[in-house]
Amino acid sequence: MILYLTSEARVNLLDYLEQELPIKKLVGSFSLLSFVVKDMRNFSHARFVVLDRMAISESDEDLVQALLSYQTIYGMRVIIIAEGLPAGSLFIQQLLQIGILDIVTASEIEQLHDELKECFSENGMQRFKPAVLTKVAGKMEHSQILPEQTKYHFTCTNLKVAFAGSDRRVGTTISAMNLVCWINAHGGTACYVEANTNNHLAHIIHLYEPEKIGNAYRLENNDLYLTQELNRDYNIIVMDCGVLGGQIQESFSSADIRLICGSAMPYDLARFYRAIERCKNLSVQSLGLFVPHDLRNYMHETIDTEIIFAESSNALFNSVTNDDLYQILLKNYILKL
Repeated sequence: MILYLTSEARVNLLDYLEQELPIKKLVGSFSLLSFVVKDMRNFSHARFVVLDRMAISESDEDLVQALLSYQTIYGMRVIIIAEGLPAGSLFIQQLLQIGILDIVTASEIEQLHDELKECFSENGMQRFKPAVLTKVAGKMEHSQILPEQTKYHFTCTNLKVAFAGSDRRVGTTISAMNLVCWINAHGGTACYVEANTNNHLAHIIHLYEPEKIGNAYRLENNDLYLTQELNRDYNIIVMDCGVLGGQIQESFSSADIRLICGSAMPYDLARFYRAIERCKNLSVQSLGLFVPHDLRNYMHETIDTEIIFAESSNALFNSVTNDDLYQILLKNYILKL
């Protein structure tokens, strides 16, 4: 089934597909975040979710955040109809950063149908899927089995690892959460602390309704905190500091390991460089997120010669994708069993 959230102007756009797939149309103006929280579970049997950009009441920026919330829960393919939008637009680049690749931008009806047909195909739209990324993704998928079998002895107690972003939407929260999941899956104990005012964790709690134990919310065997008042000791406390402030926040400066996150998007490069410069009196590690392999040498040369890179992850509870990276970050605190 196709779930189609559409405006009146595009209500008949998918009618030509009705003989192949049943279509559930919802017509009007929608807050996607509210729809995900309140209504999406009623359509969890759908194979595809098609969103008419003109039917979404959120700004493009808030729509991207709502899609991130959607991705933490649901696995149905999302197709975005952004008729006439240039491929190089900021909104499309943000969608690509979070792994939404099925984006319809044509204006003429025949071209719209052609692009939609490709989006509904087995492999989805290939237009925004460079060959180099496809090869890397295949390599990552092949290597994900071994790390789950590896256990470590963690030699630290309450070691603080702080993540801060050079800007919003660069992937700081996902990166912090993934590290917590990796530690807990590989023999250690870790918790996530939201040390910022973005309220992402409040949305996650609202969506998942996890068990509350003391001050912690237990989700997928991970303890998540809204405050720094912890229930117990952990090997590692992962602090999500949000965007690095002009005046560096104490939760970041007081950490034992400090990571500044940034992407290779043109509008983010200058902010990434300036964020690193503001921390020149601190020991920090720059971390490139969602950076294609063909841009990594450029970032070594222009941003930071010591930068390291994380492979793309769009799932909050991913404990396997960046195994090599986490071993590097924590090499002084882990012993292989």
